[in-house]
Amino acid sequence: MHGSLALFEGVLYVGSETRAAEVRAFDLDGHELARVARFTGEDDGAAAASGIAVDQDHRLWVADAVGERLLAFSLFGRRLADVDETALAARGRSGELGAPISVITTGADDEQRLWVASKGVRRHAVRSLPLVAGKPTSLRPGGDPDELFHGVRGLAHEGDFLYVCESGAGRLQVFRGERFHFAFDGAGSRTQALLPVAAAPLGDGRVLVAHGEEDGALLLFDSAGRLRRVLAEGGEQEGQLRAPNDVVVELGRDDRRTRIAVIDRDGARIQVFNLEGRCYGSFPGFGAE
Repeated sequence: MHGSLALFEGVLYVGSETRAAEVRAFDLDGHELARVARFTGEDDGAAAASGIAVDQDHRLWVADAVGERLLAFSLFGRRLADVDETALAARGRSGELGAPISVITTGADDEQRLWVASKGVRRHAVRSLPLVAGKPTSLRPGGDPDELFHGVRGLAHEGDFLYVCESGAGRLQVFRGERFHFAFDGAGSRTQALLPVAAAPLGDGRVLVAHGEEDGALLLFDSAGRLRRVLAEGGEQEGQLRAPNDVVVELGRDDRRTRIAVIDRDGARIQVFNLEGRCYGSFPGFGAE
């Protein structure tokens, strides 16, 4: 099981897996607004909403790691596009997709791109696919064209910065203008070994990181990669995290008014926090289906 989040214009989109993969829309108080999309794999097989993003044209993009494809929907649920390895190979761009685990969208109009992270140990695990014009590119882990990414789990961006959660290597890599900037591994913090699964930059250099597998944590790092605050530690209780999958942020006027949504328990629970570490509770009834 896996859960994914995207926040767009105050609406929280939640990707989950039940009998089929689906994406639902909620407000940040936990009220369900709509069931946006539901889909299965080939021949009614398995599918996953492994990562989701909403672009400026109000399209919902879904990374399906099980079906090894990207899908696009309108926010009313109409299926707009399917992109898989076969389709890319027909355009001479095979080997780009793999099993996509995360997707984000950057730019607008002719500059719009999808950034897609693929599972496993791969050289081209993080690639950009232009939606209108331009050539696909890929990030170089550590700035080395011969290096490999190890187990990328999540992507995030803010301005010129792109954040890659490389769980298999225990580090978060930061790129600026597609060039490697630096990486940090949480050394010296209480987490011992950092296992980043998702990140959410705050626009001022700070970045939130959802950490861990079974024993999770929500961590706040400064622009130099130093741990500044532990907002939530591992555990099953409200205000704690177990097997987190994704995190998104709605910025407020200050830390107290900023709201953070985290999906944990392998996609079965959504909790809301602020940047001071207060937990407002979990979405009622979510994950009980």
